[in-house]
Order: sequence, then C-alpha cells, then structure tokens
Amino acid sequence: MRRTQSPGFTLIELLVVVAIIAILAAILFPVFARARENARRSCCLSNLKQLAQATLMYGQDYDDRLPVGLTQGNPLLNVVQGLWPYVQNREVFYCPSVCVLGAYNPLLINTDENWNAGNLGYYYWSSWDIHPHTGPFAAQNPPRQLTLASDSQCWMWSDVFGAFYWQQGAPFAHGMGKFSFTNVAFMDGHVKAVAGRPGDVFR
Repeated sequence: MRRTQSPGFTLIELLVVVAIIAILAAILFPVFARARENARRSCCLSNLKQLAQATLMYGQDYDDRLPVGLTQGNPLLNVVQGLWPYVQNREVFYCPSVCVLGAYNPLLINTDENWNAGNLGYYYWSSWDIHPHTGPFAAQNPPRQLTLASDSQCWMWSDVFGAFYWQQGAPFAHGMGKFSFTNVAFMDGHVKAVAGRPGDVFR
C-alpha cells in the first residue's frame, strides 16, 4: 500500500508569507499608533476643558482672581490645591501623552493630593507668587485671546503682564516636527489644538 504525502509549504512560500505579514505590519502599526494618539488628544482636550471650567469656578468664588501656580513661601499652595475642590480627580491633571509621571511629593504624603505638583503634564500660565495688587482676570486681556493652560512635560509660568519664564524648554506633547501642536485652554473656557514649534510663545 502506497502512502500519499500531504502537500506542504516550500521554504520560498513561507518566506513570501512572512514578507507579506511584515509589510502589512509596517503599514498598519503606524495607523494604530495614530489612532491611539488621536484618542489621547481627545482625552487631553477633555482634561483641559475640565481644568478651564474648574479655574473659572474658582474665579467666581474668589472675586474673579485665579489660583497661583506656585508660591515660594509655601510649596503646598499651588494651582492643584486651588482647583482640587472643583475637580477631585488626579487623572485630569495629567496629559495622557506624558509617559513619565512625577514621583510622589513627600510633602503631600497621607493627603488626597499626593503627587508631585511640579510634574503634572500641564503648564499653568499664572503668576509665580501671590501679588497683592493684581486685579480680577476679567479686567485683563480679552478672555478669548488669553491662554490659561497647555499640555507639556514641564512647567511654564507667566505674570499678568505677559512676561514669560521658561524652565527646561517647552516640548509639545502631541506630534513631531512640523506636525507638532499643543492643546490649549483659554480664559473663556474653550479649548483647541494650536500648531507650532517647541519654544514658541503663544501671542
């Protein structure tokens, strides 16, 4: 009785299949990566929207004055402390495109706000310290043109007169090269993506 051999794949056929799979992976992986980043962008915009609304509610409760970014005399007093009663969700303070989050702040151990307040993933464009003569924000530049917060991996501050202080540059969180942009929350509460290059100052 003769045995019949089942047909199999030759080495050439296997190599062709592997090559096709590699080509498909090279085509599809960037598509999946872009889809994932688009989801992060949407989440980031939602975070900034919540932070903008929380800031406006804070202003309504405190005579149209905004929370300070940081204070030299009291490291526990910062924008996170000011907005926490209006947000109470620490994930909102992180841009989802920031891969490395800050370590816990030892000064905040055993508190609800137990994180490194200096590496939250968002810039807060505010005064560095409390100034006794600053007026309500409604009296400053038109709210729609005044930047409130933007996403990044380092902090940036500005005083109410528009002078900027930078620390360790300003890498945009979304996109690379000429396609890079940042999500920005404005003083009237709206948020949008703003294109530009690292180091740009929004005007």
